Amino acid sequence: MTGEFITKRPHKKSRGGCHTCKTKKVKCDEVQPKCTFCQKRNLTCTYPPRVTRSEPSSPSNPQSSERRNRGTSLSSDPGSTETSWELATSPSPLVMTSAGALSAVDIRMMHQWSSMTSVSVAVGNAAHKTLQLTIPELAFENEYLMNGILGIASLHMQSLVPNPDQVRRQTDIYRAKAISGFRQALTRIVPFSREYEAALVTSILIVVLCSIDYDPGEGQLIVVNWFILYRGLSTVITMVTFPSVRSLSVGPIFRREISELKVVPVVPTVLMDMVRSIPTDDPDFDMLEDYCKILDAIGMLYASLQQDGLGDGLFIRVVAWPSFSSHGFSQCASEYRPRALVILSYYLMFVKLGKELWWMKGVADRDIEGIKNIVGPKWQPFMLVPLQAMAMTDRNEIAKLMLG
Repeated sequence: MTGEFITKRPHKKSRGGCHTCKTKKVKCDEVQPKCTFCQKRNLTCTYPPRVTRSEPSSPSNPQSSERRNRGTSLSSDPGSTETSWELATSPSPLVMTSAGALSAVDIRMMHQWSSMTSVSVAVGNAAHKTLQLTIPELAFENEYLMNGILGIASLHMQSLVPNPDQVRRQTDIYRAKAISGFRQALTRIVPFSREYEAALVTSILIVVLCSIDYDPGEGQLIVVNWFILYRGLSTVITMVTFPSVRSLSVGPIFRREISELKVVPVVPTVLMDMVRSIPTDDPDFDMLEDYCKILDAIGMLYASLQQDGLGDGLFIRVVAWPSFSSHGFSQCASEYRPRALVILSYYLMFVKLGKELWWMKGVADRDIEGIKNIVGPKWQPFMLVPLQAMAMTDRNEIAKLMLG
């Protein structure tokens, strides 16, 4: 390049550039679907919908001039303006954060989260406050957590609107981005950092995201998927200690109980007999200790039902119950071993009792039916109570059946 002075060449202003370039006041080359500026910087690139005028407005007309200044293609004749209603890749970004640009849809979902969803995901006032105030602060710093809470808000909205199909598509987008971003974050997080807290929260929110509208595949069970996802939570927690997690700003959402159990845990006799009768040459015999531990955990749910009734004391244990599972039992469940699935059918009865938790609604009946079909007639006699509960709707009657 020569050292001679080169006059700056005037350039034509970009009229149809993307929103990001206009926000940053740089010239956009208008390459679609993603311009060069956004491509090089891995930014969100969206274009405004194109509006075509059938005939130009007259400069001598003051009304036309005013409309032109406002950037609006209005006309006195409604038929003279043809507007494209094709959907853009995403709504216009309105708010820039360290987690990326928030579109109009994102902001709507954030309002849904703050006003309704955050107080309906978990159990207990302390958890509600943390989800409503602390988690959004972390989300503005971490994109995968932002997609997680927006996805759950979108998932919740599906149960509130008459036509959830369009919202469901948005949920799918948020869910995919949250899971992908979370997996990438696991390779770089440092214990006790802000991102560690974000990853910790995301690991449990993904369980909610993969619930009522999530299709794990034909013949697959949502409850088994929960146990697999809880392994992700376990991976993050084991970077520190559980008491250390409780001391973090997000600690309240990881409470396993709100009251001490004073009732002796009782395990259904049919489950005890099923585990006691495992032959020594059966693959489950090597997992006997894991089966015994999970029966102790199911016994705590029965004790809580006796002590707390259909209240928060029980429901917080129901939500946290998969976290009591050992790696060995989770492995048995993921392999769809009949004994593990039978035990899960008893847990699903407690899930059905938790009517207030919208993201668990319908999962119990779906998966009890699925377990019945998977295990076949040989194991169905061990499931008589869950099968009876599946046909019932009154929660008090289900509780009486379980305790009877």
